[in-house]
Amino acid sequence: MAFHAVNLALHVAVTLLLARLWLCVGLPPPVAAGAALLFAVLPVHVEAVTGIVGRGETLAALLVLASLLAGLGAADAAGTGARALRLAAALALYAAANLTKESASVAPALLFLLLAFMAQGGLLDRARSALRRGGLYYAGGAAVLFGVFRLRAAVLGGAIHAKTTGIFEVENPLAPLTPAARAANACIVFFHYLARMAVPVRLSADESAWQIRPAGPNELGYWAAPLLLGALLAAAVALLPRRSPSALGFLFLLLAALPASNLLFPTGTIFAERLAYLPSAGLCLAAASWIAGWAPTFAGLSRARKAALAALAVAYAVRALARNPVWESDETLFTDMVRVSPRSAKAHYDFAYMSADRERWTAALAHYEKAIEIYPRYWDAWAGKGRAQRALGRTNASEQSYAKALEIVPTYENGFYGLGLAREDRGDRAGAEDAYRKGLRSNPQSLPLAYRLALLFSAEGRSSALYAWRRALAIGPASLPTRLGYADWLASAGRRDEALAQVRETLRVNPRYQPALEKLAELER
Repeated sequence: MAFHAVNLALHVAVTLLLARLWLCVGLPPPVAAGAALLFAVLPVHVEAVTGIVGRGETLAALLVLASLLAGLGAADAAGTGARALRLAAALALYAAANLTKESASVAPALLFLLLAFMAQGGLLDRARSALRRGGLYYAGGAAVLFGVFRLRAAVLGGAIHAKTTGIFEVENPLAPLTPAARAANACIVFFHYLARMAVPVRLSADESAWQIRPAGPNELGYWAAPLLLGALLAAAVALLPRRSPSALGFLFLLLAALPASNLLFPTGTIFAERLAYLPSAGLCLAAASWIAGWAPTFAGLSRARKAALAALAVAYAVRALARNPVWESDETLFTDMVRVSPRSAKAHYDFAYMSADRERWTAALAHYEKAIEIYPRYWDAWAGKGRAQRALGRTNASEQSYAKALEIVPTYENGFYGLGLAREDRGDRAGAEDAYRKGLRSNPQSLPLAYRLALLFSAEGRSSALYAWRRALAIGPASLPTRLGYADWLASAGRRDEALAQVRETLRVNPRYQPALEKLAELER
């Protein structure tokens, strides 16, 4: 409840800052308030606000909007001191936004758009004015981004991501495409976002492979989507000198969506409703301007326009309320995912994983198999299938499933772990040892593999068990099961005092660890 309350508070703050931003750039109060009202109840925001996973979106949006307001204040400040103070605040907020969510990097482009909208004259005059008035923010923003990229490289081992990681095709089937094909499909996905925001009849927490299947050059959308997006962009830019709120809204939407759009570079996902959180502010502005027109005050707004705005807000609110319960638990969420996105391998995998956690092994197996049917190289699903088969007593089939996962990814830690367990189940200790040893060669810091190998050696009474336990403890010194397993081995080897010391050390780490309390009582008898 506390997490949910904070998310709601962030959403309220973002809504109010958004209304303030539209007023600051000179939009009429009915348009600014109407845009904020639609933003407040937009159903596509349920994932960002109701789900804890969306915290990054709401917090980053709050920081970006606060940075933009401070940046506008710095551009308009009369004195040098006031300008410097507001600029420093704007850049500090921008840095915090970037450390919250990478998509916040677009804030300087959004400030340029807002300053150009507020300026006078034609496009070139407006661009020059925006460059001049926001120059210090852009320069400071570039320095912030440089620092953020350096920090990411130090922490992750790469400015964008670790060099040893990549983008899983199931999550983003656009990632393996050529840049041209990826960009064409990103334009198609952009219109998916527009439809989802404007007409939220179908909402889904997952659109991964192959719920949205990439289009090829022989399909109309592959060519039509970039052409249509280009035409809309050209129209919006042409309308900007007329101070068109709908043009401002569309350009704001496009710029805010750009970092996660896959248009410039591949990202971690093909589509996620939470990613539409800040970009949707632009759509809400365009919709509010169409409904409210250019009425300068609320009194000047006709009854018909008020009714239309209220009707749309109520319809969105009802849809959002209906969507909220889906995020109540893993079960409600994943059940909805397989219902709404039946062609997604990940949706079936998540449902299977949830079912396995609840020991519903038959359901888990069925959905792991469905995930594999959709995406045959889904190594996690193969391992999950092996786990479900093992739980159902199908040991030989389980071993084959884990072997298939390792065939796809030969260094897969969980594949070796499951393969070893399956072989232990059918009494093949030599085969299990071979699986654990091979797994440790590929994953030398794997505590699960080291732990299972130590247990196996202990069960066989082998002298190498001491080395195996010390290796496991070196990998996971804070692991309570590993500490207790070592104590068990010491006791079985007749080293009672050392076993007692190990159990007491375990209880110092966690005085309430029940298995250690039971072992202590056993050793003290």
